[in-house]
Amino acid sequence: MGRAKEAMMQAWEDEEMVEWIEENIGEDAGEVDSPEWDKAVQAYYDYHERQQIMEMEDYYQSEYEFYLNEKSPSGTFKRQIRNIKDLLKVETTSDAHFSLLVMLHAHTVASLEAYLASTFMQKVLNSDVLIRKLVESEPIFSKEQFTLKEIYIQHERINSKVADHLKKLIFHRIRKVKPMFKTVLNIDFGDIGWLVKAVDMRHHCVHRAGIDYDGNRVDITVESVLMLVSSSSLLVENIDYSITSMNSDGDILF
Repeated sequence: MGRAKEAMMQAWEDEEMVEWIEENIGEDAGEVDSPEWDKAVQAYYDYHERQQIMEMEDYYQSEYEFYLNEKSPSGTFKRQIRNIKDLLKVETTSDAHFSLLVMLHAHTVASLEAYLASTFMQKVLNSDVLIRKLVESEPIFSKEQFTLKEIYIQHERINSKVADHLKKLIFHRIRKVKPMFKTVLNIDFGDIGWLVKAVDMRHHCVHRAGIDYDGNRVDITVESVLMLVSSSSLLVENIDYSITSMNSDGDILF
């Protein structure tokens, strides 16, 4: 940042601070650089800090409520899979057909990613027990530092902060997601080498329009997309069965 711009921003902040002190403290603020003035300045910064905390709490709460009230992830996944199967039947030119397969491969992976994200969030965010399991097992939360006076505020915001963390997590990073499902929900994906390969190919589909690093078209066919659809659907069915077999805190019912 240039010195002129920095000076302008500092002047704007000082003007805003003076106006706030005049409106909220008035003559009790004393003269500039006096002890009374220093207390008034500190009151101004304390006020802004409280405002920022309140804004962040509102943001976290809105994110938390969105995932808490989301509709059936399984139903959404099945609808997307039906659309993918219908699109595979579309007749077109050879080049256009390859582009269609590239998009459908990526869309299948994205549909599964969305299901995994929504299912995990919906289950975990509805249970204090599962939120605690996630917090205790996720390294990012062990790095959190705050003062003793902030402990109650942080505790009240824990659900919203977990929701924000999960929202930012990329759920097609299967090497991260698979152990998280196992640790928190005790759901084992089993052998998903097929999904690891599909996610790797998705990169070429999304970022290189279906062309690999050597400049060749990736090996995608109608049959390979159907196989990916079938394997993804089976994984979703197994996860759904596990979810319906447990109570709100993740304990197996039958």
